[in-house]
Amino acid sequence: MIRNLKTQLPFTFYHSQPFVQSNAQTYCRTEQFSNDYISSLCKQNLYTEALVAFDFLQNNTNFRIRPSTYADLISACSSLRSLQLGRKVHDHILSSKCQPYVVLHNHILNMYGKCGSLEDTRMVFDEMPLRNVVSWTAMIAGRSQNGQENDAIELYIHMPQSGAMPDQFTFGSIIRSISGLCCVGLGRQLYAHIIKSEHRSHLISQNALIAMYTKFDRILDAWNVFSGIAGKDITSWGSMIAAFSKLDEMLHHWAYQPNEFIFGSVFSACSSLLHHECGRQIHGISIKFGLGRDIFAGCSLCDMYAQCGLLDSARMVFNEIESPDLASWNAIIAGVAGAGCMHEADDFINQMAFDADIVVWKSLLAYCKTHGNVDVGKRAAENILKIDPTNSATLVLLCNIYASSGKWEEVARLRGSMKERGVRKVPEDVMHPERDKIYTILEELWLQMLDEGYVSIHMLASTEQLQWSNKLPPHYSTK
Repeated sequence: MIRNLKTQLPFTFYHSQPFVQSNAQTYCRTEQFSNDYISSLCKQNLYTEALVAFDFLQNNTNFRIRPSTYADLISACSSLRSLQLGRKVHDHILSSKCQPYVVLHNHILNMYGKCGSLEDTRMVFDEMPLRNVVSWTAMIAGRSQNGQENDAIELYIHMPQSGAMPDQFTFGSIIRSISGLCCVGLGRQLYAHIIKSEHRSHLISQNALIAMYTKFDRILDAWNVFSGIAGKDITSWGSMIAAFSKLDEMLHHWAYQPNEFIFGSVFSACSSLLHHECGRQIHGISIKFGLGRDIFAGCSLCDMYAQCGLLDSARMVFNEIESPDLASWNAIIAGVAGAGCMHEADDFINQMAFDADIVVWKSLLAYCKTHGNVDVGKRAAENILKIDPTNSATLVLLCNIYASSGKWEEVARLRGSMKERGVRKVPEDVMHPERDKIYTILEELWLQMLDEGYVSIHMLASTEQLQWSNKLPPHYSTK
């Protein structure tokens, strides 16, 4: 019955209030179903509907509400930012026989804080028989969210005296309070506290520090925090991009000048986030700092424009780099090849003042496979084999390119060459004790399938013009 109830909820309760009351009459016939019904609505973010059902129970039944259901209802009021409804639920808790435990008290604290009633948060907090780190953090966050930064800092100072030690969420809230006060000295002291704590490497506090230093125009400090983050997430990169976006207005009075490595990292961030508008803005800032023609920054910038599909900008940046090195050439070649401009990528290789290394050719071959370019792919494979004659992965990939284009005579010729040379694909899994046998068997199976005429559906699908009737030789089939 409960399973049926839960499966019906997503389809039933996106309706008007009278309809919800009608369903409440249907499902709220027992205490257990009533609690399950309300909790299910809350978990679907149907907060108003859940509170309507709660009101129905109040007026029409004597059912007891579970503490966990009260917690869901309080969270619903928090999400709706409804102080009136929150107080109504809280009053019901106080008048019931329910004994609020610390988790429910914390939900109530959080609700009053988000609804802006700091007097209620203080009253609940003072009456709590037991407090934990979440209780203190909810109090600090409530003050911080409502412009009472000094009160938040005072709570933070008293928190350890109660035996509760701050966690990453506490640090995130108090950092926002210090940001609101624009107090650099307090920010540095808090940074020292975080470094000494066990939460120094947690993303929540580190990202908050970056935002704080950015607000203080301390871009170098923000960069130092950012550089120490081992697992940067999208918030980390976004915060650092926002920090560098402020450099333009700070250009004439900033005490520290960012170098090419800092700009290069930010361009890489813009590339990862496909955030070319910020990239363009920071590109202009880098020019003002005299780094417009730098190799390292230019290489990252070229890659950013290429990744964002702005090939004209990528070409322009590359042409402005003084004495481009191999990494710069790799960036522009990979950029144009990734966009499907295989012959242009080949032309760039021909323009290089030094021989292309195997990384360049492997990158080009991989893009030829993606875009189905046989001619350039064949040239790339030939150059890879000149450098590394035993590179069987290249031959296998070239086989795929030929097969995808229906060039079965070339497939047969290349297979014969591979058999004569006795080439085997080098195993890549260095962990499995039987890796050599596994990779040998897998490759032999693949090659035998190709010889026998088994053609991968992916090979056929990769070229729209490939017709089954006239592209396959007589002995090949799609079994």
